[in-house]
Amino acid sequence: MNRFLCILVLFAAFGSAKANIEENLAQLRESNTYDSEKAFQLIQDLQERLDEFVSNEQKAQFYIQKSYFYILKSENQKAKRPLELLLQLPGVSEDTRLAAYSLLSQVFMSLNQYQDAFNHLFEALSIVPKISDEALQFNSYYAAANVFVELEAYDEALEYALKARDIALAMNDNPDQCYSKALIANIFLFQNSQHDHEDRLKEAIDFCKGLNLTVVDAYLYKNLALNYFNHEQLEQSELAYNTALKKSAETGYLPEILQMKLGLARIYLRKGELEKAKANIDEILQEPALQEAGMNRKEATELLAKYYEMNESYVEAYDALSMLAEIQDKMLTLQANKNLAYQKVKYAHLDQNAQIQILDHKNKLLELTHQVEEQSKRNFQLLSVIVLILLSGISLWLWRVKKQKERYQRLSQIDDLTNTLNRRYALKLAHEVHHESLINKSHYCVIIFDLDYFKTVNDKYGHAMGDWVLTKVSQCVKEQMRAVDVFGRLGGEEFIVVLPQCNSADAKKFIERCVKCFKDIEHAKLPDDFEITASFGVAAKTNGESLEELIIEADNAMYKAKRNGRNQIQIY
Repeated sequence: MNRFLCILVLFAAFGSAKANIEENLAQLRESNTYDSEKAFQLIQDLQERLDEFVSNEQKAQFYIQKSYFYILKSENQKAKRPLELLLQLPGVSEDTRLAAYSLLSQVFMSLNQYQDAFNHLFEALSIVPKISDEALQFNSYYAAANVFVELEAYDEALEYALKARDIALAMNDNPDQCYSKALIANIFLFQNSQHDHEDRLKEAIDFCKGLNLTVVDAYLYKNLALNYFNHEQLEQSELAYNTALKKSAETGYLPEILQMKLGLARIYLRKGELEKAKANIDEILQEPALQEAGMNRKEATELLAKYYEMNESYVEAYDALSMLAEIQDKMLTLQANKNLAYQKVKYAHLDQNAQIQILDHKNKLLELTHQVEEQSKRNFQLLSVIVLILLSGISLWLWRVKKQKERYQRLSQIDDLTNTLNRRYALKLAHEVHHESLINKSHYCVIIFDLDYFKTVNDKYGHAMGDWVLTKVSQCVKEQMRAVDVFGRLGGEEFIVVLPQCNSADAKKFIERCVKCFKDIEHAKLPDDFEITASFGVAAKTNGESLEELIIEADNAMYKAKRNGRNQIQIY
């Protein structure tokens, strides 16, 4: 969003600085803001008549407008070429070169070509002291502030944003003051999200009213909504996001619209309106123009994982978290490349300035040479520290993601009511026991039991009491188990136990210990004569039976126990 606002400012500043231009160039500049078809036709006509231009300055102005046309269409590769042609023209004014460098820095940032972006940014800043046009000075400082926002270097961003604001105040230019107020409010919001910035944001909104800057209005309402959300004012946040979304719909600027839908999805999740949140998330992730490693995809995937977690869909949450890890890996790489490119270009320009000073002050040659060498060492040390911090941050993040993956994996294996293994994972471990028995030629037993008259407990004492009984029964069984035994809930009140290295007699002793523990279960709301009983079926592997056959045999034995009066053991 900051980049889009910056390009609008660049365009406005350049247009206001060049009043004496050919009529068709004026029409092109005007059409670029509201009629892209007319603008495209004008570009085609002017391109064919390029030899008729009376000066390189006029050609430069045409290239500026042509580049701006493609920037608005997000065709940044096409936007780059006219600006590169402009910089090859001899006799072009410093004002025009400044506009070209500023636009190119934004284009290269959009293309993730960070070193080129920062090179052109520093070229633009080096020209600023040579020009007297305040509008272009404002433009350059505003562009620099936005670049530092992207780098999350908020102190430097605020420095240039305040310079831009002071120039706008000196010019008494209300639109430029609006742009700078919006940017400054944004910097403070992201620099300290814990602080309440409502007054600053509302002041900027009030100032920008009536200036017909819809993009800025939407941007400010979005930041106001984020501020409300940071302070748990969900209703105000939702209202502000909807206002911003309505205004953004007029501009059609997709990344900002997606940001607002993400904000609404966060609110819906916080309020427990899961399906409304899911609808917004799906709409964002299905957007064809969504960048594979962009902030919007990362935030949408993060919200998707949260939705599945709240919906207790732990397998899907685990998958979403895995996708999130891949996106964050790519984003960390891009951010590291961006920061390293900035440091490299910054210190390259510092070294270049130092060399110019050496040529201008020959009498201080030895001293300046020493300073440059020391500066280079400090630069290298600083760069090393930055890389170390980045690597440490990545390592910490990977460790946290690993822990989250382990947590989700465990949740996908455990029955959340009884804290025993769920059906899928219990059967998986049972297959492993069976496989080991085939290798070791050993025996094992399968026990399937079902609580007697459990429906009566639910009907008479309520489902909460039924859940309590299931939990207590599970605790009893787990107290009798060895570390190698497998115990899981098949569903309802039916459970499975697999006992490695055991025969039918061992299984019967295990069941008798469980039955004794069942009898000791008491609850104040249950009558004194209430007993928890179960029907047990046992099947033992003696020859070449498969696990599936043993489960069927144990299940049949359990049903035989039911038919024979319940509260008993039947061995197949």
